[in-house]
Amino acid sequence: MSTKDQNLMKVILIASIIIVLSIVLAGTSVYIIAEKEVVNKLKSKDLVRIAESVASKIDGRLQRAKESSLMLAKDPELINWLAGGEKDEKLQSHVVEKLNDLATGFDYSNGFIASKATGKYWIENGQASKVLSESNASDQWFYKALVSKQQVTLNLDYDAVWHDTFVFVNVLVGKVDAPVGAAGIGLSLKELASNFKDYKYGANSNLWLIDNSGKIYLSDDLNHVGTSVSSLIPEQVVQQMLGQLKQVDPSGQQPVVLDYMDSEGQKMDLISFPLKSTDWKLLFQMRRSESVSFLDTIKINTGIASLLCILAMIFMFYFVTRNLANPYKRAMELNRKLEQAVQERTKQISEQKQKLIDSIDYAKRIQDSILPSREEIETVLKDHFVLWEPRDVVGGDFYWMKQTNNGYLLAIGDCTGHGVPGALMTMISISILNRIAETASAMDPASILQSMNMLIKETLHREHGDLMSDDGLDIGLCFIKGDQLTFAGAKTSLYMKNDQEMTVFKGDRKSIGSVRTNNEFNFTNAELTVTPDDSFYMTTDGYLDQNGGVKNVSFGRKKLIEMIEQFHDKPLEEQETLFRSQLVEYMGDEPQRDDITVLGFKIS
Repeated sequence: MSTKDQNLMKVILIASIIIVLSIVLAGTSVYIIAEKEVVNKLKSKDLVRIAESVASKIDGRLQRAKESSLMLAKDPELINWLAGGEKDEKLQSHVVEKLNDLATGFDYSNGFIASKATGKYWIENGQASKVLSESNASDQWFYKALVSKQQVTLNLDYDAVWHDTFVFVNVLVGKVDAPVGAAGIGLSLKELASNFKDYKYGANSNLWLIDNSGKIYLSDDLNHVGTSVSSLIPEQVVQQMLGQLKQVDPSGQQPVVLDYMDSEGQKMDLISFPLKSTDWKLLFQMRRSESVSFLDTIKINTGIASLLCILAMIFMFYFVTRNLANPYKRAMELNRKLEQAVQERTKQISEQKQKLIDSIDYAKRIQDSILPSREEIETVLKDHFVLWEPRDVVGGDFYWMKQTNNGYLLAIGDCTGHGVPGALMTMISISILNRIAETASAMDPASILQSMNMLIKETLHREHGDLMSDDGLDIGLCFIKGDQLTFAGAKTSLYMKNDQEMTVFKGDRKSIGSVRTNNEFNFTNAELTVTPDDSFYMTTDGYLDQNGGVKNVSFGRKKLIEMIEQFHDKPLEEQETLFRSQLVEYMGDEPQRDDITVLGFKIS
């Protein structure tokens, strides 16, 4: 071997040693950093995300149950029936029917009504299953609820016989400080318990739903249900968790993550995650070795990859040194090809985006063309305003006007969905409205809504649809002939205000085209004689449901009525500006949640 070759081999050997040491040092450093970052991510994101996902499912079911129970408790027929001592059989029939519909229609375990006057406990089959007694310990929930002055309370109950956890939502009926009874529903959490297994990470992880005392009410392991979490986690860990909860967040509304060593010497990670709808908490326990077990595979693969890289780099170093290749030139050529590929792909994406924007803009022009213009409305209504604000470029809200031989029809509607799907539904709805108005023998709003209900179902093939995809339409419809106005609504109300009174004509609580709305359902007309002093308003739920304000809650019907009473004597053109500015001020930085339509008018 020549001196030149010997020197070359020395250079290759030294370079190879440097490369090996560099790769080993880099691999070790990367592994240590990766392990630290994985643990940090596990504690700061993964555990929180898993607990948040499970908590959102529980909160969702509880929130829906609360809303259903409040709807039942606020029913005027129920209040009058309990206030009258449950003597009115007609009211009893209506109340029992609504209770049964609520319990069975929404897949709840049961529904109930408890009377303060008689102590009777009514269930969904229309029977008084028992008489509550203040001396009975199992009935104390009812009497505590009556004096709690809290409209909604929740009770957890584990049934050892059925191996199931039940949540009972209790809502006071009537005034909170003087209730006439309580009503609500009970729902099973058994399905959620089975879903807990889907979130388990390894064989030694656990998910528990506990109350403030630490009692476990929900777990995928039935042996844990009904026991105290202190029997499964060291007492000092429980106390440490409670101490951190008080220190970090005295209100108990923030998650707390900590780790500890179990009896086997294994490190465990634990998160306490609060539920938004109640003061219960979700505990998620995971063994650290199982959550980061993939790092062992990464360690082996990294070692193999490092060895292969070392061999490849030694070979390449030798090859490049021997053949005096020009790596810089090759790198520049590769960089040029990559830049060209990126530019071509960017151009394709830009063209696709522009086509999508053009399509949506064209859809907006189509939707604008089917809505009546201000000039068309002014031919029959000199004094009016329309506030129409889709959430997206196009939307599912619409307003409509049609002149007839002896009067004119006026409507606003809210179709299920936003954006392009909602806009398609508005076109179907307006087409059907025009068809009915042109062929109907009498301009009767209730009959028009009934016909529209059937035609939309036929158009969408919804005669036997799936309740989980039950699209529909909420609409308010007026027929105006001289000084006579007839109104019918589907989940939409008509507001009338003059100098003497404020009147709300509520629509029926059924949607058009919904599977739940029977074809034979008869909508209700409200007939009234109009005076020049009367101002009328109709709105879709987008205005009422917009969140904002200091507490970030919905705008609500109460604020709308207050606004109508405050501004009704101003010109309607000025009212449009006031309605818009009030909503914008209330929204603040919150995004628009839904399509918004408000129609205000006077009849000359």
